[in-house]
Amino acid sequence: MILYPLVATLAMLAPELTNTQKSDLKITLGSVSQTRSGYLTVVGPKERAQRKAGTHQDATLQFRYRGPSKQTSKLASGELVRQIGLKLRAKNSCNLLYVMWRIEPVEQIVVTFKSNPGASSHSDCGAHGYSTIANIPLEEVGTTAKTHTAHRLRARVEEEHGNFRCIVDVDDKTVWSGPLETRVVAPINGPVGFRSDNGSFIFKLFVAEQSR
Repeated sequence: MILYPLVATLAMLAPELTNTQKSDLKITLGSVSQTRSGYLTVVGPKERAQRKAGTHQDATLQFRYRGPSKQTSKLASGELVRQIGLKLRAKNSCNLLYVMWRIEPVEQIVVTFKSNPGASSHSDCGAHGYSTIANIPLEEVGTTAKTHTAHRLRARVEEEHGNFRCIVDVDDKTVWSGPLETRVVAPINGPVGFRSDNGSFIFKLFVAEQSR
């Protein structure tokens, strides 16, 4: 079953893309499955994974939201969110950049840093060190994942003369571009990954071997 127009999409995204297989992932929380046709799937309240290798700065999550998960788990704040998104420059679970497509309670793209210098594991940092950089309401963009149709979330980090910038695309349109604080982003780097909360998703995770 063909879920997405992959050939056309890949041609627009980047010159060289690598599709992430389950075997490429280090799963740190929850469960990830892979269909015979190569799509990754998650159905639980909390899934966390990242590629085992590489420091790619350009990643695309091509996904379809299939509805709420049967089990749910609240954030440390007590809020219940349904979301899927990208992990960038993931040095470890305490130091990384998140670009999340949040579906509920308010549908928006949320760009967040988690920074805990000197900490490396969840037991070290827990839910500390988060700072929100941007909230982009998707109602203004004119798109929603709630109709269970396919969407693309692309995020990339660019560096020029020691200055860093993050660019976020939704369905091939740039919806946000903004600077990242050098003292926070420069010391951390690592593989691309993904995170999901309280939803059932089918998706592919692509990394660009070179940013366009």
